[in-house]
Amino acid sequence: MNRAREILNVIPGPPGSPVLGLALELRRDMLKTLDEGFGRYGDLVSYRLGPPALGKQIIAAHHPEAVRRVLTDRAVFGRRTKSIEVLSELFGQNLVTTDGEVWLRQRRTLQPLFTARHVVEYAKIMQAEADRLVRSGTIAEGEAIDLVPATENYALRVLGRTIMRDELVMADVIEAFNSLVPLIGQVARKRSLKLWKMPLRVPTRDTRQFMAVRAEIYRLIGQVLARRKEQQVPQAEPDLLDRLRRAGDPETGTPLTSAEVADQALIMLVAGHTTTSNALTFALYLLGRNPEIQKTVAEAARGESGPPDQDLVTAAIHEAMRLYPSAYVIGRRTTGETELGGHLIPANTNVLVSPWVTHRHPRFWERPAEYDPTRFIGAKDRPRYAYLPFGGGPRDCIGQHFAMLEASILLRTLLRVYTITSMDADLPVSQLVSLRPTGAVRVRFDQRKA
Repeated sequence: MNRAREILNVIPGPPGSPVLGLALELRRDMLKTLDEGFGRYGDLVSYRLGPPALGKQIIAAHHPEAVRRVLTDRAVFGRRTKSIEVLSELFGQNLVTTDGEVWLRQRRTLQPLFTARHVVEYAKIMQAEADRLVRSGTIAEGEAIDLVPATENYALRVLGRTIMRDELVMADVIEAFNSLVPLIGQVARKRSLKLWKMPLRVPTRDTRQFMAVRAEIYRLIGQVLARRKEQQVPQAEPDLLDRLRRAGDPETGTPLTSAEVADQALIMLVAGHTTTSNALTFALYLLGRNPEIQKTVAEAARGESGPPDQDLVTAAIHEAMRLYPSAYVIGRRTTGETELGGHLIPANTNVLVSPWVTHRHPRFWERPAEYDPTRFIGAKDRPRYAYLPFGGGPRDCIGQHFAMLEASILLRTLLRVYTITSMDADLPVSQLVSLRPTGAVRVRFDQRKA
């Protein structure tokens, strides 16, 4: 421990309070604390948690090369952090929470279902739901509406029709999921940031709240699966749940168990709809604040979509995810002593990468605070890990093709019909399991002139 303290004390970082270090600052506003640390201390910053005698520290790595090492060197940077433990307690054994051979088997089994070629099969459903949103009356021309429920309902309906036929399009289930997602984020974040995590069997106020949220999560997914089981109407085309049940490991032929199918479907519903709806909300808000950029993107939306590196509509979403990445921090834990950014890092050290900070690194992003979708048009010489909205390495998000197609179809549909005006100058965000708006995001939709 003494050696570890000596090594970590060499890495620059804010001193914090004598007793708590930076624990309170990271809990209150992690993004502000990481931004300030990067601005003052550079690409590798040490944050002490608790009194110096404990030797507890978090190392934040911001340079793309250091980010690459942390996310790809699985032999040194392990995933068994407190955050992953908490997600396992909430969501069971799925692609996000498992490791080792279990994760590898699940990834091999599920990967073929989420290739770009397979995802395109769902484009008609996505387009139908985008058209439905335009016709539904949710958007009242000339009046301000809240983007958050509108985009969440769209994303849930798409998932309801692609993962589980149409079970989730029922209003009561959509409402339940929408109200549950912020609670999931709150209890998970609170439990992850505790210096000492109380066992769930101890009935404190926090553990009771955590267990109540978990019970509601599984009640909802159980309700959906039970309703689905009652449906005996054959489908011409199988949905994702059918494919999950039929899928097998291409190397061994081993299928997913019933529990694994439920856990995979659950994480797809919770993570899948929030990631897409947040990206859409941020993109629409930013376009509504930048009318000249919106005009150019809308002109592109009226044409056919091209390759991703030439499509301005896709670029508008990528630029929104650069400024507001859903996964704003990613944690790892060293399994042995290693080197990072020119410094020794002891074993059992928590290492953090923050897409929020790296996406604003002035060495790799010109005018990093500005919204400029043209950054993503054409070939660029940025390092691969200067931009990581879907993570990176072998653990990158399996649903990224699905999410990008779903978001681009709705954005293209809305921009063809409406001019969007954001009603608020600021966009506060909540730092929960994922980054999401705090409160309503008000925009006005007006008929776009020909």
